[in-house]
Amino acid sequence: MGTTTELLQRHRPFLKYDSHETYFADSAAEWTDNPGNRLLARDGTELAVGGKTLGLTFLGDRYPNGRKASAADRISDPSKKYADQARALHSNPAYANRVYGHAVSDGDGHTWLQYWFFYFYNDYNLIGPFIKAGLHEGDWEMIQIHLRGETPDHAVYAQHKIAEGRDWRQVDILPGTQRPIVYVARGSHASYFEPGTQWTGHWFDHADGKRRSPELTLEVVDETLPAFGWLRWPGRWGDTKAAGSPLDSDSPTGPAVHDQWRDPLKLEGSARAHMLAAAGPEGPPPIPPSPPRITAEWQDDRIVVRYEVFAGQGDVWPEGLVVTVNSPDEHAPPTTERFAVKKHSGTVKLKTSVDPANRYDLYASVATPDAMASESVRVDLAPERAGG
Repeated sequence: MGTTTELLQRHRPFLKYDSHETYFADSAAEWTDNPGNRLLARDGTELAVGGKTLGLTFLGDRYPNGRKASAADRISDPSKKYADQARALHSNPAYANRVYGHAVSDGDGHTWLQYWFFYFYNDYNLIGPFIKAGLHEGDWEMIQIHLRGETPDHAVYAQHKIAEGRDWRQVDILPGTQRPIVYVARGSHASYFEPGTQWTGHWFDHADGKRRSPELTLEVVDETLPAFGWLRWPGRWGDTKAAGSPLDSDSPTGPAVHDQWRDPLKLEGSARAHMLAAAGPEGPPPIPPSPPRITAEWQDDRIVVRYEVFAGQGDVWPEGLVVTVNSPDEHAPPTTERFAVKKHSGTVKLKTSVDPANRYDLYASVATPDAMASESVRVDLAPERAGG
């Protein structure tokens, strides 16, 4: 009989990121340790500061000074430099590529394996330059697997405020393992069973699965231990309030605050309700724009992208270009830049700091005025000069 840790390890998910993804699943300590992040009480009183007094061990039902934690407490990032901070923190192996494992029984005594992922920022703008919605500090996502004995027979993937369930025989499995593949949506980090463009009920998620994804380190959590008291902290992992768009949401609460933490059937119920909901928008699905044609070259130790865009249905031209640059020679995650497109062809110089001695791969997509995004196309760039 496998132990809980063995079962969680055996079935730990493999994440496949979108080609434009910038924020990877990392340690929750990134948010508490990020220099300058502030833990604020309901009235705005500063309780602790990242890089000084704030850390995961500071969080719990009560703070070290005995003050009771409140659901109105939140950790804020006043600098708003999300991409730069996440990139710097992810480059530290102490934070990079984490998944939190938790096992819980349902009312029938069956075991569910839960896997929780923390992302530094939810950036729906990665879908296109002008959507201006779906942006919030901090992001908690999860999936869970139902076991019959020690054998998986069902999985549920959380997707925004709903979830989707599937028979285990219909889940993509990493070859040679019993590990489910999770296709992570661009910017929103919703979990999908298959790659592609997905209807969310309000707009579309893109989860192309093209990014070569890093392996995750499993951390098995036990909320009975003092080291994991942060799981029960009732506050918000971010200081964002929904602005009114159906794509918006407040910054999230942590794992143990969610109903499915103790009752996995709560999420399963959401998945069953999702099965009865509409599969997509009414009428024929919109046709995405054609992908751009791109090349890349070195210029003054920077990367310059030459692009050509094409008119789509109804003679609608793209008005935004998204370029994501990544290097297999670096440990940092990719960076994504967005540009307004005013001509049908032209060049853009990337601001991303690069090393001309390294190799780079670039993905590019275009977006139309209604924020419909194209498939991404890839181009590889050899080092400008010999080096490391």
